[in-house]
Amino acid sequence: MFDRIKLRRDLTDCGGRLLARAGTVVSVDAIAEAAAAARPGATTPIADTFIADDLGDALRDPAHQHLLRTEGVSSAVRGGIEAAALPQPLLEEMADAKLGDPARYRHALSTAVVTSRLILAAAGTARASPQIAVAALLHDIGMRHVPHRVVATPDSIHGDDALDVAQHPLLGAFQLARVLGNHPAVEAALAHHWRDGQGYPDLVNRPSPTTEVVAVASAYAALTHGRAYRSEPFGARGAADLLVADAAAGHADPFAVKLLVHALRGGEGAMNSLRFARARQGVAPEVNRHTRIAPPARRVM
Repeated sequence: MFDRIKLRRDLTDCGGRLLARAGTVVSVDAIAEAAAAARPGATTPIADTFIADDLGDALRDPAHQHLLRTEGVSSAVRGGIEAAALPQPLLEEMADAKLGDPARYRHALSTAVVTSRLILAAAGTARASPQIAVAALLHDIGMRHVPHRVVATPDSIHGDDALDVAQHPLLGAFQLARVLGNHPAVEAALAHHWRDGQGYPDLVNRPSPTTEVVAVASAYAALTHGRAYRSEPFGARGAADLLVADAAAGHADPFAVKLLVHALRGGEGAMNSLRFARARQGVAPEVNRHTRIAPPARRVM
């Protein structure tokens, strides 16, 4: 694990605007400083953007059929996401991802759908927060700084390629902090690979329960959609089985995983009575070269 990186090249946004010079150390403290110095600008509701037009495809995605069993649930999820709002620089990032990295764009929408469904199952519409939807949409923005050839490789990754992937939470959080200030999306970008202290980066404080929900939603969305390193996606049950096993091994938040299973079962009844099945019965891909990344402790790159 690690808690900081030294930029090997200038960090820019999708429009070429400079975020940090090569040689800058991006750390948890630097992210906090960037958030404190930020002056967030005007925002536009998702309902008034191209994202709302694309949301229908994400809601109809077969991977979400067990989560969105009724029109009422689907409408509530849509409403929660459309109530969220983004500033212009981040709308530009979403548009850039849609055109240049459609898989990451779909992952953002899918994670927002799954996250919003889990929050709905946990607390109902009264507690649904547009800020949580923003956090889910933007949690993986740091991947825009990872070379495309790394993302597209069908094999396991090692060395500098693994470090390029490992640094994306810090870079994403730094970028969001500069634009949004102190916002839940910054922590979601920073900590969605934290994995109960066994992932990356190295954090002193445990992430909020909301960020843990975004992390599990992101994992479920990634497992149930195609990736270059898998022969096919996991089925919904197979993805849930893997996340249950991760929770048992300390690699995923148990409450967030239980919330996912509860929602997959329809979200009815008392969640406290839910028990995980011991046998794994879901469909898993025949080939899965996913790399679990654990960078060296506190290495400065």
